[in-house]
Amino acid sequence: MSETAIETKKQTMVQLNWINHPLFSDGFRVFFPLAAISGLGLILFWGLSLSGFIELETALDPLTLHRYDMIFGFLVAGMAGFLTTAVPSWSKTAPIAGWELVGLAVLWSAGRLAFWAAGWIPTWLAFSLHFLFLAALALRILPPLWTAKMRHLLWPVSLLLCAQGLAILGYATDGWQILASWTLTFETGLIMAEGAFSIMVLTALAPISTVIVNHALQSREDGVKFIPRPPFRRAAMICLGFYMLARMGEASQGLQGWLALAAACSILNILQDWHMHGALSTSFSRPLYCVYWFLAAGLCLQGLGLLELFPDQALMAGRHMLFIGGFSLATLMVLIIAGTRHTGRPLDMKPLFRLSIWALIAACLARSVLPLLFDEIDWMMIAWLSFAISFGSYLVQILPWVLAENEND
Repeated sequence: MSETAIETKKQTMVQLNWINHPLFSDGFRVFFPLAAISGLGLILFWGLSLSGFIELETALDPLTLHRYDMIFGFLVAGMAGFLTTAVPSWSKTAPIAGWELVGLAVLWSAGRLAFWAAGWIPTWLAFSLHFLFLAALALRILPPLWTAKMRHLLWPVSLLLCAQGLAILGYATDGWQILASWTLTFETGLIMAEGAFSIMVLTALAPISTVIVNHALQSREDGVKFIPRPPFRRAAMICLGFYMLARMGEASQGLQGWLALAAACSILNILQDWHMHGALSTSFSRPLYCVYWFLAAGLCLQGLGLLELFPDQALMAGRHMLFIGGFSLATLMVLIIAGTRHTGRPLDMKPLFRLSIWALIAACLARSVLPLLFDEIDWMMIAWLSFAISFGSYLVQILPWVLAENEND
């Protein structure tokens, strides 16, 4: 064989071998860093934009675009990493890896790039790419998920896909009138997406909390086990569903307010399972416990604001607490716990992970409660900088792990 042919063969082998890199062996290795990068980058951009440092000309309200971007960019990436890793394990099917994983990552990245290039390409194309990513993800995970013990995750994933389609439809039609008093809009899709993530958090945290809390209870000698009761969680999902439906249907503020308070109480009811000695003895279980409190407090603030028992700012404060303290903290804990376990490492709270958790809690308080108490201070910059520090710290810790072989291999 000639030297040229040998050299060509070597180059071909190098080109093919990169797909066998550890990075492409599991979904979390790709999508967890992408979630952290998007959480870091998006919050910096939108923080500067909403604070007036960056001028942004858009057809939609910048705050509405910010919500959309954080949901379908940041949160969806974290969800994709969790599902592409967990579903094959639960269903005992082939892992999502190699070219299949690369294809999903490219589709997600193309959607994000298209969204930011909306000034040069049609906006419908950017939204369509986002929908294609979610559709491709759903088509890959829903069939094996149906055979797994966690098949109830079918509902939030399907709802999220519907929410994405509804947002696109609302944008494309500038509001689609269903009844004389009800129009489906871009906002309607965002509300459905928030409801989908609320259900996703309550569903996904159950098995994760079971592992983490029982790990914390190992110090007890009586052998007690933590087993979350499904009726409590289902009741919370039903209450959340009614509240989101009332928001989507533009029901009266009074009805929305009472439903928000009912949803808050139903989430607090879940915490009955947690109240046992030793359950909160680890640095992993305490933040998971806080997620439920943030979800409940965020809904409570929204309810009190809608009922005009608190100032108008309470409604926005409650929604930020729900997003940062509920959705984002839950996502961060999944990224930390799953990233640690699936890289073959023991559950050990690294200093950068600890910083990440505390920075995100600080961001939540600075964007929700503190402005209500000390409105003379501009808390927005503190909030978005803390959010950026949180996911930046996580990224520094996790990136070397996902680029290397598992510790126990």
